[in-house]
Amino acid sequence: MSVNTIYLKVSTLSNLFIGGSPKTFEIGGIDLFTVTDHEGKPYIPASSFKGSLRRIVREMSQSFEEAELITQAYQSYLLAKKQENLPLIKEMKEKDEFDRVEKRYEEAIHKSSAEYLFGIEGFNHTPKLIFNDFRLLETNVDPFSIDSKNSIEVIDDPKKKDNLVANPRIYKTIRPGVEFSGEIHFYMVNQLQLPPDIVAKFIKKTIDQFNTGVYRLGNSGSRGYGRVQVEVSQEGNGFE
Repeated sequence: MSVNTIYLKVSTLSNLFIGGSPKTFEIGGIDLFTVTDHEGKPYIPASSFKGSLRRIVREMSQSFEEAELITQAYQSYLLAKKQENLPLIKEMKEKDEFDRVEKRYEEAIHKSSAEYLFGIEGFNHTPKLIFNDFRLLETNVDPFSIDSKNSIEVIDDPKKKDNLVANPRIYKTIRPGVEFSGEIHFYMVNQLQLPPDIVAKFIKKTIDQFNTGVYRLGNSGSRGYGRVQVEVSQEGNGFE
């Protein structure tokens, strides 16, 4: 197994809200809590960062030349795996299984893209990124903020001329100025026929899109939440 790691620091520039639900129901109390760990500290789940980064890769791939090189590398990788594995399946003399697997490889090769860095549906143990949760860096300041946002709802009441009503929702969020650290591991990337720095360069470019303010983390981005700055604080050497 080959793993290389990029270390990241995420700093909140606005309130950040990720999932969560009220711990107890209180009239006039907090409606929604950002996610916390077993110690009650806020954190950024790996799935949240991964989902946001995957969206950036999907939308920005055509802007970066490395994306096409990664796509071609996955096509070559899958083609080699197909040529390696199909003869073994054919020896089983199970034609239906052979045809099914061959079709799966053909579809995967046809759909190849830089998004395969996040995994290939139906395939295990392929070159990909592995994400860890982002943990709170030590701070002497309360990392939480209490915020109120209006939720516009439609009501079905023929007696009212206006069927829209604004309901205030109270959020317990992560305040601006809070820092988290996390890692992205590069798993088996040496199996792609690429110079070793291509994938790292591409990922660093896509991560930098968080710093434009367009791409955000968590929920309620349209309400001003989720703006962050992401810094690559340390990078491993090679993919060996």
